[in-house]
Amino acid sequence: MGVRHIFIQNLKFYRKKAGLTQEKLAEAIGMSTAYIGDMEARERFPSAETIDKIADALHVHPTVLFSEESCPECIKLRFVEKYAKSIQEELSERLRKDIEEVCALF
Repeated sequence: MGVRHIFIQNLKFYRKKAGLTQEKLAEAIGMSTAYIGDMEARERFPSAETIDKIADALHVHPTVLFSEESCPECIKLRFVEKYAKSIQEELSERLRKDIEEVCALF
């Protein structure tokens, strides 16, 4: 997952967590609502100065906006991968036991 995608996912997540609409975030950082919408639609990417303003408005450290550990979509993907692996291992073990039982009948 690319840096821009992670940034956008975190921006949306922390904006909503802070209870801010795109309009309110735009007001807080002195930008237009359209600019926030364009960022969230992946049409624009903010400057370092704007990233600092966004982080301040969201009450997070700027690095949080780029962290895969904070990215809701990344967390979901890791959970799905781990869960899928766990199910695969369990099913494989059950299948192995069932095959052994069937083979023991012959």
